[in-house]
Amino acid sequence: MSIDPLSAISSTDRSTSMPGGKLKNSPKPTASELAKAAQQFEAIMVRQLLSPAIEPMMNGGVGGEKSKSGAGGGGGVYGYMITDTLANSIAQGGGLGLAQVINRQLSPATPVAQPK
Repeated sequence: MSIDPLSAISSTDRSTSMPGGKLKNSPKPTASELAKAAQQFEAIMVRQLLSPAIEPMMNGGVGGEKSKSGAGGGGGVYGYMITDTLANSIAQGGGLGLAQVINRQLSPATPVAQPK
């Protein structure tokens, strides 16, 4: 079995199969789709930041110590629900500003108006 070197692949093959190549017929996302994706990504990031902060409350004590009174049963499920809802609400309310930066980076560049 032999493997052809990359130079043997034609440029049209490289554009569809190689990393960084442009895919043919790939639809461009709309501005609203980009904004939604950026907001969802920000919610994921906020969720990752909130998770360690909410975990002690759900486990019954600071530092994850279990309470002797039995409090905190099922805290993992409710902790995830609280974290998820809080992260989505923060992101929808403007969040940390991360969604705006991501949206700006993913949006196509608009030409700068030339001064007259």
